Amino acid sequence: MDCSKLLGFVVLICFTIPMISCSSDRLFSAWPKSSSDESIKIRVNMTRRSERELSIPERLRSAVDRSKERMKKIEAFAKQKIRGQLDAETPVEVGDGEFLMSVAVGTPPVSFEAIVDTGSDLIWTQCKPCQNCYTQPTPIFDPSKSSTFSRVPCGAPLCDALGNTQTGCKPHCTFMYEYGDGSFTSGDLAFETLSIGSDSEVAGIAFGCGNHNEGQGFSQGGGLVGLGRGDLSLISQLGSKAENKFSYCLLSITDSSSQTSPLFFGEGASLSGAKTMPLIKSSIIPTFWYIPITGITLNGKALDIPPGTFDLQSDGNGGMIIDSGTTITYLDEPAYSPMKKAIQSAIDLTPVDGSSTGLDLCYGTSSSDVILPTLVFNFKGGVDYELPADNVFIQISENLLCLAMLGKPSGNGFPSIFGNIQQQNFHILYDNAHNTLSFKPAKCDSL
Repeated sequence: MDCSKLLGFVVLICFTIPMISCSSDRLFSAWPKSSSDESIKIRVNMTRRSERELSIPERLRSAVDRSKERMKKIEAFAKQKIRGQLDAETPVEVGDGEFLMSVAVGTPPVSFEAIVDTGSDLIWTQCKPCQNCYTQPTPIFDPSKSSTFSRVPCGAPLCDALGNTQTGCKPHCTFMYEYGDGSFTSGDLAFETLSIGSDSEVAGIAFGCGNHNEGQGFSQGGGLVGLGRGDLSLISQLGSKAENKFSYCLLSITDSSSQTSPLFFGEGASLSGAKTMPLIKSSIIPTFWYIPITGITLNGKALDIPPGTFDLQSDGNGGMIIDSGTTITYLDEPAYSPMKKAIQSAIDLTPVDGSSTGLDLCYGTSSSDVILPTLVFNFKGGVDYELPADNVFIQISENLLCLAMLGKPSGNGFPSIFGNIQQQNFHILYDNAHNTLSFKPAKCDSL
């Protein structure tokens, strides 16, 4: 027992792998064949969660509700990390998200859809034999039929990277991930090769092969692809092959759910003429992408936010993360309250009851009928992120306009969150090698 420990967008990715031994080394290959120092260049297309049966107001309310649930998961995940609850039998992970990937695993490849999540690390899918598997729209992967499946041995670095989600050695590495909504996956950590997009394969990627799964939060897919900063995430495992970077450009939440947004890896993630800020790395919660916010201005005037409101503390408390899976932005109450007050002063209208939307500040008007204030998020190094009106307010219906942000209790430990509505129609580049995040406005459907 020495090695045991207790415990939307659609993207096409195919997992295939040449037979490898149970070593701790991570092996990489690329197709077409390339030199060892050549970077892969990948583009894949993404679509939002499919809710075509819902009206736009219903889709927005559903997205806000999911956003609130995700915030609770981030809170639970952060509290566990901050408190060092390594003895928790079922540590809560973040998981879920607004975007999906279509993935194929094995040789021959078997396709499935998976949630894309910048707030999680592990890549996983449901696997046969199923002790318990939820219904997914595509066949469940059977590793016994793949010529390229290999389990990760206990003691391997990527097994150790599971932390307190590692559940044992048999003699290979096993895991259990539980999510805040009761969804979970458990099974074997294994190696396979990812075919990402139409022409690139990468061998030796560790993923979770889940034999026992509950999928309330994963009903539209058969697993998850983590794009966090931890060792098990896709971008960390791709490493230098993808130049340690990826980027995406998200269409508006009100666009058709059939429209696609691009996701790039490696050379495909290049971004010229962009603003760049340093990222903050947390040793307590290494999964999250922390951004160095210093303040907020409205119509050119700095809001009266107490100093240190957004600081990431040495014990892991606070800070702000950028997250693709959270729909709206959540601000610590000492920042949200002055922002809301300033917006109300800038808009010469009486707020209306918007409780049916799940949002806090609404007006009975159309965005075309009112002059909206200019909101700018200020980041370290004098980097300003100016939010277009559509990234600040959501037009819920013809005459209901709501602020796409909410406050969260101050001092509860978990971070503020920069959500995906605030990211839409920006090309955003995550560079893990240089520890930076870059962005610039873009027409995502023309990239």
